[in-house]
Amino acid sequence: MNPQMQNYRQYAQAQARAPATRRPVTYQGAPAPNLHQNAQHAAQQAQQQLADQQARQRAIALDHQRAQRIARKPTDLDLPDGLEEICIGDGVKQYNALRDAEKRLDALMTRKRLEYLDSASRNNKHFKTMRIWISNTVENQYWQQKFEGDTFSLEDIKPPTYKVRIRGRLMEYKEDQIDYSSDEESEDENEALMPQELKEPKKKTLIEPSRNMSHFWKDMYVEYEGVNHDYTTDPNVTVKWKKGQNGGGDLDTFYFERKGDDNQNITICLTRDEQPERFRLSKALADALDMEEADRAEVVMGLWEYVKFFNLQEDDERRTIRCDDSLRQIFGTDTIFFPQVPERIIPHLHPLPPIRLPYTIHVDEEFHKNPQKTIYDVQVMVEDPLRALMLKMTNSPENQARNREIAKINDEIAVLMQAIRHSKARWQFFTAFAKDPIEMTKKWIASQKKDLSIILGEPERGDVAGMEFMDEVWQTDLIREAVRYKLAKTDVASGARQG
Repeated sequence: MNPQMQNYRQYAQAQARAPATRRPVTYQGAPAPNLHQNAQHAAQQAQQQLADQQARQRAIALDHQRAQRIARKPTDLDLPDGLEEICIGDGVKQYNALRDAEKRLDALMTRKRLEYLDSASRNNKHFKTMRIWISNTVENQYWQQKFEGDTFSLEDIKPPTYKVRIRGRLMEYKEDQIDYSSDEESEDENEALMPQELKEPKKKTLIEPSRNMSHFWKDMYVEYEGVNHDYTTDPNVTVKWKKGQNGGGDLDTFYFERKGDDNQNITICLTRDEQPERFRLSKALADALDMEEADRAEVVMGLWEYVKFFNLQEDDERRTIRCDDSLRQIFGTDTIFFPQVPERIIPHLHPLPPIRLPYTIHVDEEFHKNPQKTIYDVQVMVEDPLRALMLKMTNSPENQARNREIAKINDEIAVLMQAIRHSKARWQFFTAFAKDPIEMTKKWIASQKKDLSIILGEPERGDVAGMEFMDEVWQTDLIREAVRYKLAKTDVASGARQG
């Protein structure tokens, strides 16, 4: 054999006997992954999932226990019947009288609460006067600039400007928010009997307004006379303000400054911000309801009253309405399903036009020698004072603390009533046992045997009627609830053992 071939075979056999070594696999730009770290991370995830599952099972068990405590909580506040025959004194009679008075008071409070909710749902509107003052100042007008000497440079000339100020205040008076005493009422009655020429007008005292000006307006924009604001891009004649976008919080004064050296006529437009939003009704809807402005609820209620007044309901289906000429102009059909009315009236509800306040911006010297403000009184919608008073009373900390105290006392009374029922049951048992022990024992054993057979679901031996009785019992809600409770308790216990 060739010596080179023999050396090659020896080398190949040695390589075959040598243990195989693997080159570690590497990713481009990253070291090879650590298998030990991956296994440890997987174990941590498994432990975390197990811990989350155990936490969910504990939460379910706690909810179940809480539901059981609530179900076992006594709520009956009435004394058991026949208790006055075995009690000494008139305590039972007095307690029953107090319970009757409490029930009448609860009924009265419930009726008053329903009346208040009905009144609040009708949205009785209240309006107050907002006084708006509009004025302007000027700077760098030609009659305001002074130059020293006979010469001046163009850099000394500043552009003439004006600054418009719009201030609003809600007119709220102290006399409108207080209750008069009996003496003052008598004085008012005496004053009512006085002749008209002897009466003196009372002066009202202004108080700090409850709302700022910006609370009542959704946006404000200014129209310049002779300018088409739909197409202009000139920032010198564009003035806009929108709630939540300009100025941040509540404002009682608006300012804007522009360039100009001539008197200009403008119109300040204010869009009302009312809740619920009111709309301007179409001519057909306004003629039918005899109102120009209303919110959605008022329109629907007005149409319902219109239908009932003219007896336009179908005899078979009372929700189907026969449209007369006025309704036909609104809905364009002969009949309409009344639940569709809120959607069908949307095309007839248009946004209210803005409040328009004309004003002339004066920049001349003669006017500013004795400037005068332009004043407007605008009616704005405010919250119902009765509603605010009720919310203040019901949401006060004192009222909430009082309600919690009453609920605590009711719980204690319910526990006492339950103890009294148990005491009465024991008294009846022992009294009957003292009179006839043998008969009472037989009755008690029979009763316990029947209760046990019902709970276990097993009919008594040799009792065919008992099997029929058990069939009836298994169909009751009480047995179904007991089975559901037993299954739920078993599921919770098995889940706790698995955890």
